[in-house]
Amino acid sequence: MKLSTPAAQFAPLYDGTPALIAVGCGMELDGIPLRVLRLVRHDGGHLLLSGDAGVEEGAALRTLAIPPSAVRAVWCGDEAARRDAERLLGWWEEAGGPDSAPPLVTGDASTLLHRLLAQAFGEIDGLHRRNAGLQRTLSTLREEWGRSVRLPPEAVELLDALRLSPPRLVFATPRPVGALPVPLRHGRNPAGAAEIVQRLPAGARGLAGLDLHIDQAPKGSGVLAVALTGVETGETIAEWVLSFGDLRSGWLPLRLPAACTRMDRLLDLRIGAIGVVTEAPRLSLAQAGLLDEYAVAPPARAVGQPAMLALRLWGGLPGLEYGAAAHLAPHSAPDHLVWPLTQPVLAQVRKGREFEATFPWFGLLRGGRILLHPLHGVVTAAHIPLDEVPGAVAVRARAVVDDPRCRTPIACKLVVAPPSLTVDEAEREEGILASSGWMVLEAPRRPLDLAAVLAAPWSGPMALHLFTDIPDGGHGLYGRTLFSDFELEIDSRTAWTIPPLLPAAADGVAATP
Repeated sequence: MKLSTPAAQFAPLYDGTPALIAVGCGMELDGIPLRVLRLVRHDGGHLLLSGDAGVEEGAALRTLAIPPSAVRAVWCGDEAARRDAERLLGWWEEAGGPDSAPPLVTGDASTLLHRLLAQAFGEIDGLHRRNAGLQRTLSTLREEWGRSVRLPPEAVELLDALRLSPPRLVFATPRPVGALPVPLRHGRNPAGAAEIVQRLPAGARGLAGLDLHIDQAPKGSGVLAVALTGVETGETIAEWVLSFGDLRSGWLPLRLPAACTRMDRLLDLRIGAIGVVTEAPRLSLAQAGLLDEYAVAPPARAVGQPAMLALRLWGGLPGLEYGAAAHLAPHSAPDHLVWPLTQPVLAQVRKGREFEATFPWFGLLRGGRILLHPLHGVVTAAHIPLDEVPGAVAVRARAVVDDPRCRTPIACKLVVAPPSLTVDEAEREEGILASSGWMVLEAPRRPLDLAAVLAAPWSGPMALHLFTDIPDGGHGLYGRTLFSDFELEIDSRTAWTIPPLLPAAADGVAATP
C-alpha cells in the first residue's frame, strides 16, 4: 500500500494530538472529540488528509514511512470502505510492528463514540494500576533502604545542609557579663586609629554572618567600622561601616551577601570607631573560659577571667544567599533563623515524673539524643529548661523508636510552655505556648518530625516538655523512644529588639580594658 499526504499537512501527523482516521465518504464527523484524518484514494494510491482539507492541483506529496502518532481508532462507516481500512491496518502492522495498529470500528457515529469512551476508561484503569504498582515499588525500596542501607555521615550532613533554607547558629558565647569601649579616633582620618581585634572560633567557609552585642549605644556623631579579615592571607573578606545614629543597645546583625566560599581557617574581626565629640559605643564581653586563644585584644577581663566579645556566628551552605547584606537596613537579618540546641543545653534535661523500672527508661545519650522509654499504665515525661530565648516562633524535634523488635505503636508529644507550668498542666496543655499534639510512631526506625508552632514570638525563659505513652494500654516491650534534632526557629525582628541581657551595674561586674 502506498500512503501519502500533502507536504503542508505532514508535520501535524506527528505532533501527538489524539486523532481518528475516517475511511469512506458521507460520514457524520461533527461532535467527534478528536482530530479527524480522512483516508481517500488518489492516483493509484491513498492519501491521508486532515479534516475537510483537500489536495490542491500540483501540490507536493510526501510518502509516509511510519504511521502517524496518537491515532486512537480507524473508522469505516460501511462495508464498502472496510477493504481500504483493512489494507491501511495491514500497512500499519508492517511499518510500525506487530500490535501497533489502532482498533478498527465499523458502524455509525454513536458506535464510534461508545468505543472511544470504553477505550478511555480502559486507559484510566491501566493508569491507576501502573500508579499503584509504582507506589508499591517505591514503598518497598524505601523499606529496604530504611532497614539495610546506611548512608555515610558525610552524605547525611550534605543532605541536611541542602534541605535547610535559613542559616544555622554555629557558635554562641555565654551570657554577657561585662563591657569594653570601642577605641575612638576623633577626626575624619582613620589612619593609625586603635582597634579591637577578636579572633573568631570558626573558619570562613560557610560563614553567613555574625551578631555583635552592644552594651551601650554611642552618643553623638560618628561611625563604627567593622572588618572581617583572613589571618593567613591578610585579605579583607567583608566590611561594614555603621553610623552611630543607627546603632542601639542589643544584638547587632552583620550579614554577608552570601555564605562565604573562601577557605580561610583563621579569621579576625577588627572593630574601630571614628567620631567628633562623641561617646564611643561599648561592646559586651563574655567569659572566654577554656578558649584562651580567642581572648579579645587589647586584653580585657570579665568577672576576673579572660574575656571575648559577646557574639554569635551563623553558617549556611557556601555560596547560598540568605538575605540582604546592606547596612544598616532596619532589620538586615533574614526573617527567620534556626537555632539548634547543642549538647550543653540538652544536658539540662530532667525527668518530668519519677518512676521505677527494671530497665533504663530516661537519659541523655551521645549526639544530643534523649531517651524516654514509655512505661505501662503511665505517661512518661521529661523537660528541658531554656533561658533567655530570643523571639522563638517554633520548636521542632524528631522522635524515633530505635529498637527493630518493637511491635507496639508509641505516642509522643512535644509541648512548649512557660517555666512556671507544671508537668501535669503541660500534659493537659493548660496555659502552654504551643504543642505538636499526640503523634504515633507506627513502626520502629521510622522517624517522626514533631513541630510546635507558637501563636506569637516568645522572648524569655521557656521549657520544652517531652511525653511518651502507649495508646493501646500494652506493655510497650522494646519501645525505646529517642528524641533528637532539637531546634528553635527565631523571628529576627523580635530577636533584635529585646533589651540587652546584662546585669545591672550595682552587681559589681566590671571589665578592664
